Amino acid sequence: MPQRTLDHSRHVFNKTMPAFSTTFPMESSTPSYPVSGMGGNEDKDGIIIVQNDQIFITPPLRGGKAALISAVHPVVLKIDGGKVTEPTRVTSANHLSWEISEKPQYQITISEDKLRAYFTLYRVEKYSWKLVNCPASAEVSVRAEPDYDLLLSKLTVDQILAGFPKSSFIPNLNIPALYAELNNPTYLPVCIAVGKTPVPGTNGRLELLLHPDMTEEFSSSEAPDPMNYLGYPGIASVQPGEVLARKLPPREGLPGFDVYGGILPSPQPEDIRLMHAADTSLLPDGEIIALREGRPRITGIGTPLVSIDFPSAYIMPGGMDTADGAFMFAGDVVAPEGVRDQSIIEALGNVYIYGDVQGAVIAATGSIVIRGKVTDCQLYSGCYGARQGRLHLQPAHLIEEITALRKAARLLEQNLQSRQQAVKYGLVVMLLLESKCSHIPGLLTGLQKLLLNNESACPMDTEQIKHMLEVFLHPGQFTDFITDAVIGTLLKLLEAFCERIEGLQEENARIDVAEAEGCMLQAGGDLYIHKEGVRNCTLRASGNVQFLMEQSVCSGSIVEAGGAITLQSAGAEAGQQSVLTAGSTISARRISATRLSIGEYTTEIDDLLENAVFTAQNLRTGNQR
Repeated sequence: MPQRTLDHSRHVFNKTMPAFSTTFPMESSTPSYPVSGMGGNEDKDGIIIVQNDQIFITPPLRGGKAALISAVHPVVLKIDGGKVTEPTRVTSANHLSWEISEKPQYQITISEDKLRAYFTLYRVEKYSWKLVNCPASAEVSVRAEPDYDLLLSKLTVDQILAGFPKSSFIPNLNIPALYAELNNPTYLPVCIAVGKTPVPGTNGRLELLLHPDMTEEFSSSEAPDPMNYLGYPGIASVQPGEVLARKLPPREGLPGFDVYGGILPSPQPEDIRLMHAADTSLLPDGEIIALREGRPRITGIGTPLVSIDFPSAYIMPGGMDTADGAFMFAGDVVAPEGVRDQSIIEALGNVYIYGDVQGAVIAATGSIVIRGKVTDCQLYSGCYGARQGRLHLQPAHLIEEITALRKAARLLEQNLQSRQQAVKYGLVVMLLLESKCSHIPGLLTGLQKLLLNNESACPMDTEQIKHMLEVFLHPGQFTDFITDAVIGTLLKLLEAFCERIEGLQEENARIDVAEAEGCMLQAGGDLYIHKEGVRNCTLRASGNVQFLMEQSVCSGSIVEAGGAITLQSAGAEAGQQSVLTAGSTISARRISATRLSIGEYTTEIDDLLENAVFTAQNLRTGNQR
């Protein structure tokens, strides 16, 4: 950074000059400047003039003020060694110096993950700087400008390389990129070095070896034997000694390196912890064999804790055995016939129905198989089934309402305290439950009845929850006990209960139906339509959606899949087009009157197309055309 120190003799008035003189002691060729403000006391003030890279100062006369000086970037002024940051008065008694503080010609930046280095060019040429001449004045702001007649240097690749400290040398520099930027500047960040991202390893996992044969299940017209439901093809059952899964150990990944050449270790893979009942055995080679007959239920796939058990099964009689038509069971539910209208079936396992279903709501943490026609129903399997069951819906709703109650109680307590009114927190909660939050006691009672009536279906001990519900149902008896921390405890208990219900969802919990009309079907895994197809339905699947029979149709329906959608025939129903959204591909034998979306790309199919396959790439190409 160029710096110049001014000697007093070069920028101070010669006090031996006549008092009436208005010129500075310069060479004879330097013109004189009149001093402004010659009237009143202004003519007694100190004067500054900037000329030929020099700053001249005259001290004030008696009764006058010292001259006021400041600087404009990149000029940095120093008076007596201190930097001038605001207009400052200066006299000949001060030691004044100036320097140029300009931005560097380039900058090297490293990404936060240290995997990329960027070069940003600001200017190739480096010029000398000169002060801008300023006529005599009592207030001067010193400015500077490049002297384009005096080129000091031009930036080169060698200079850039020399600027890298030895301790932070960046290997594998993209030298051509530096040359290109210097020769044809873009003044934008240019990547000049790239590290290597570590390759993550593979966590330990459980490989499932049981795959039910649904094709045979839906092609069979044989009536099921209620006493031998495990023998049906659609049920993945095992016999003693049969291998049902394999535990795969974690595998180490590959390290990477940053732009400095430092090693970036791969994240340490995690192993799973297998919780298995006495009905299974883990062999040294990782194979898991069954020690009993039944359908193994595997939960916790994708988490560090995986559980294997054999749920019991409930064989449903011809009609629902509850007065309100709602049934909950902690295992598999098997209906050899259909189920009656307006039924609610909630299973912490699979649901198998071998007849027609109409107007029902079925939520299963496992899979749902319905061999008959499904009309005006709501089916939820896997993650959707876990969240749509009352054991999850009611606590989740109560969590939202109790959180709002807690917030309102805090605000009301703060308002009362601001008025210097002392009040118990429990009384505040009771007041809210009787007024603004008067709907909450009904929710508390509803959850209390649900837990009491379905105690055998609850996957964990609920005594603490039931005790806390009783407290908030009778807040007047517990005003000394109810605090903000107590509300927090209730919320934690409810959240843990919801997490336990969500943990019961099974891997790739699918939905298999023959046909559907006017239904909502949501599958945590794949969704299969085995026969005539769907009309005016909404189908959602985390995995794939497949229409298997050649005569199967998708009419006026919404189909969403995290993976692929495979159709036979898709079109409109009563003027309502079908809408298909997939994560990877959409294929159809025949398709018309349908809107397609894959990723961010969408298209409309009006005319009939046959044997069509759509991907994000060809949708993008079609949109460009």
